[in-house]
Amino acid sequence: MPLIKSDVHTHTTFCDGKDSMQDMAEYACNSGFTTLGFSFHSFTPFDKSYCIRDYFGYIKEFYRVKELYGGRLDILNGVELDLYGERPSVCDYVIGSVHYIKNGERYLAIDCSEEIFCDIIKRVYDGDVMAMVKSYYEQTAELAKNVNPDVYGHFDLITRYNAGGKYFDENGEEYLSYAEKAVQALPRGAVAEINLGRAFKGEGDIYPSEAIIKMMNARGVKFMLSSDAHCKQALGYKFDETLLRLKAMGVTSVVEYKGKNLVEVEI
Repeated sequence: MPLIKSDVHTHTTFCDGKDSMQDMAEYACNSGFTTLGFSFHSFTPFDKSYCIRDYFGYIKEFYRVKELYGGRLDILNGVELDLYGERPSVCDYVIGSVHYIKNGERYLAIDCSEEIFCDIIKRVYDGDVMAMVKSYYEQTAELAKNVNPDVYGHFDLITRYNAGGKYFDENGEEYLSYAEKAVQALPRGAVAEINLGRAFKGEGDIYPSEAIIKMMNARGVKFMLSSDAHCKQALGYKFDETLLRLKAMGVTSVVEYKGKNLVEVEI
């Protein structure tokens, strides 16, 4: 039985996930979870390839599955709201994320593919990757003001294709200065997710990095484990192991949704 029994950053076939709501709910039940949140990608009119496709169909299915699992699993209606996405009128919680850097009238997808990532560096930033990093963190800082989310999603997503420092030094002074400014923009008591999505795919480590987690901890930010699951097998991936890592970094507690309420759990 996992210590953390809640996972609210998940994606189903209604956006870019591989499994249905019911399949995700059944897997969560069988894995010992008590709260499951569905967080579809908000509609982005400039890129319809990955976001919510049928909102009314989603709502209908949400309530069907919620009733089906009543008494066994609390199911929440959430959204992963991109900084430039459209906010739904009703939801139980908002995960605020930056998937695009806005440059003039262009929206640049930073986590679509490594090929596109490299092309942005070359063609938009004239090969200056740190100028791109600066833009990303400046726009990440805008989440607090323009989205005011309940949870801040994969804070350093800009590092997705940077395994081994391939494009920039994540421990370098310049990089950390940009990240620090974005962390300082967070309100005290903000909740940031520890995102296991990249780790599950075998593409790298957790988001955010240890250095940024320590910055956030000093800022008084709270932490919540998230799978960012795009398939049922990713639910709760390495949650217990990650708690031990956080404890070693000086984090003494995390928060989780218990139903619609955020509760603190000591680690």
